Amino acid sequence: MTKFLTCMLAVLMTAGLAAAQTIDDIQYYNPVTGAPESPYAGQVVTVSGTVYVVAGTYNTGTQYIQNETGGIAFFLASTGLEIGDVVEVTGTVGLFQGEIQISSPSFSLTGSAPEPTPIPLTPAALLADYEYVGSFVAVTGVVASKTTGQFTLEAGTDDLVVYIDADTGIDIGAVAVGDEYLVKSPAVVFNGLIELKPRMQSDLVEDPSGDTVPVISGIRAENYVPMANEPIVIRATIEDNSAVASAILRYRNSDGTTPGAWNSVAMVAQGGDLYQGTIPANHPQSQVDYYIEATDDGAQTVTNPGDAPDGFYSIAVGLTSIYAMQYAHPDSTSQNTPYLGKVLNIAGVVTAGTGEAGAPSKFVVQAQNTGPYGGYAFGGVLVYEGTAANEFYRGDVVEVGGYGNEYFGLTEMEPHNGDAINLLAFGADLPVPARVKTRVIADDVLTDGTGKLGEAWESVWVKTWASQVLGVSAFDEYYISDTAAWSDSCEVEPALELTYVPTVGDVILVEGYVDYAFGAFQVTPLADEYVILTDMVGVDDTPTIEAAGGFKGIYPNPFNPATKISFVLNRDELAQLNVYNLRGELVRTLVNERLPMGDYELAFDGRDQSGQSLASGEYFARLRIGKTVMQVRKLSLVK
Repeated sequence: MTKFLTCMLAVLMTAGLAAAQTIDDIQYYNPVTGAPESPYAGQVVTVSGTVYVVAGTYNTGTQYIQNETGGIAFFLASTGLEIGDVVEVTGTVGLFQGEIQISSPSFSLTGSAPEPTPIPLTPAALLADYEYVGSFVAVTGVVASKTTGQFTLEAGTDDLVVYIDADTGIDIGAVAVGDEYLVKSPAVVFNGLIELKPRMQSDLVEDPSGDTVPVISGIRAENYVPMANEPIVIRATIEDNSAVASAILRYRNSDGTTPGAWNSVAMVAQGGDLYQGTIPANHPQSQVDYYIEATDDGAQTVTNPGDAPDGFYSIAVGLTSIYAMQYAHPDSTSQNTPYLGKVLNIAGVVTAGTGEAGAPSKFVVQAQNTGPYGGYAFGGVLVYEGTAANEFYRGDVVEVGGYGNEYFGLTEMEPHNGDAINLLAFGADLPVPARVKTRVIADDVLTDGTGKLGEAWESVWVKTWASQVLGVSAFDEYYISDTAAWSDSCEVEPALELTYVPTVGDVILVEGYVDYAFGAFQVTPLADEYVILTDMVGVDDTPTIEAAGGFKGIYPNPFNPATKISFVLNRDELAQLNVYNLRGELVRTLVNERLPMGDYELAFDGRDQSGQSLASGEYFARLRIGKTVMQVRKLSLVK
């Protein structure tokens, strides 16, 4: 019986419920056309295996597992899994770019094991059999061609593509037509064709049937944000099938334009295949370039990057202000960062934490001090850390080393890797929100006589003036204006689903960071307390007492150890009074019930829901009265 019929019979016997499926059963492709034809498509399955590709290798979430029946991919960010972890994965059998995978997965860690042994194959054997898709393979062949970002291995009339994902950091500068290479990789499908997609530099082994040349991989700095008077320690893994005779770290000082002469320092073996070299301080310029050179006992020398010294790695020295990174003159046609593609280091406080800025790998950093002309204009930047290896919260103080970039008009700071973000402190005071008009936030037009004013507030924490809701779209964003005119309006798109439901005609104040997406600036509130109902367009703050009631006062404030919070209800109504910390996490519920009309005074003793004393700091009291009142007041606990 063919594999396909066997699988279909198993499916029918379980009346549509996948009971004892294997990865090999799930990973079925038409043997003639290569089209995916899994008999479990759309069904929930559970499989187990050993992780051999981790999140952050190609993107924030793609991972591969392998067991004795085959291999398969699943996508899930921030798992923290490492190569060798044994997991049980449950999810729906689906497709991504023509490759069968486990979609919408959950997992449990069940043990650990060595990295799976790759299946040895020739290029032709792999291309001839889709049964290997998802599996860890080791393919040996001769390089037939090479272009930017990929090369091919000879396989008759249809050469096998070896695709180099930019996120892996693999350098193929040394790969040349005619070289023999062993490539370790998952067998993947892209647009219906089988390809290889190596994970790291050591997955490429030159001359595997002879004396292999050294393989330099895993290059890391001890600190990616060095100051001028600090040495820079560089580590790397250097492997050879015989012995490494020497390893040299070559470096030079630079300002990104005018480099100095190359210097060198020996790298010292630290045990196993790990080597370490130190670039000495002081660094007279703003950048240090470096590469590594290794020679084996057969006098074969390689570099990483492979095209060094034309190619090299760079680390910035010292800090660049976020203002300098973000500033663009309003009358300039290009609003790109002047540091586009340049290496730099920044520092600031997190105002929108991991996951609050649209993805598990993003967060927003703002300068802790005002800019050169006062205020926080040009003072914020989005950090895109592709591996999603870290988790940062509002109030964390961080240093970031990496490169300036632009993504569809949004300035980004791209760290060198997950290790290039240093956590300096947490619980820091957040910048006071800048009060900005809705017309200014939205201004991305050069021809209106004012220049592009919105760029100054990109990724900055702002607070609008009281604004009227003018319209609501089908995509959860809505439009507000502090003059009630569409020509002065800006978008609001909450980062999370909020209690507040926008209604045309509402008057609200909105606090959040400014994002830029789909060609428009938008204010992004992070929690309910950042959208406050009011009743007067253009006023500076929320009226204390609204039609249904509101806060009357908080005294004492600052307080220690307790304070009294008073409010009034002007009608019988549902009321809720909660206390939140700076991260927007619920600390204490003081009332949550229907109350009769009247005045109320509740004591808050500085303790959380479990009775534990709270630490000194800023907290927020949020009062809800029915559907019409949402007010927030700051509490300061000082011990």
